[in-house]
Amino acid sequence: MEFLTVLIILVLVAVVGIWLFIANQGDAHFKFIVDQRTEFSLKEKTQDAATFTTTIPFVNDGTQDGTLMDVFSRHFLPYEQFDAVDTDTRLTLDSVNRNDGYWEAYIVPKTTGGSIILTVKFTAKAGDIKAALADMVDMPIDIVFQVVARSPWYIDKARLVMTAAEIQKALAASEAAAR
Repeated sequence: MEFLTVLIILVLVAVVGIWLFIANQGDAHFKFIVDQRTEFSLKEKTQDAATFTTTIPFVNDGTQDGTLMDVFSRHFLPYEQFDAVDTDTRLTLDSVNRNDGYWEAYIVPKTTGGSIILTVKFTAKAGDIKAALADMVDMPIDIVFQVVARSPWYIDKARLVMTAAEIQKALAASEAAAR
């Protein structure tokens, strides 16, 4: 009987030890650091369209490698709020810089990161783009990302705001550089 009790205690200690080892392994944890993004700059301007870009850093500050399976942007500019432009947003990894709107799965080792480029294109519904953006409002943009790591996959998001003041500043800087 003593032998059986000792054996059960050893098995329980082993199970608890294995569980603690697994629980201590941690997981990947991604963070898009939107408050450290660059200011939006004007990348391209035509008579009826303007394209702006910003660079946003991200980090996997977890204890395991993780994969960013899908990353995309979602802008919030309902026509009830501002109806002078059509808006398109895209994300790409800074180191790959694709222009087809496709996010290729990206493995990020623990305690490392990178940066993404967010591109926002405004197309005037009528007339000149500068006139269309004259009364632009602040526009929230979500960065939505799917993470695959040790735990079950999950979707998270980070939000930034493209301000009307940033848009006007980028347009003015472009005009000043053109002179």
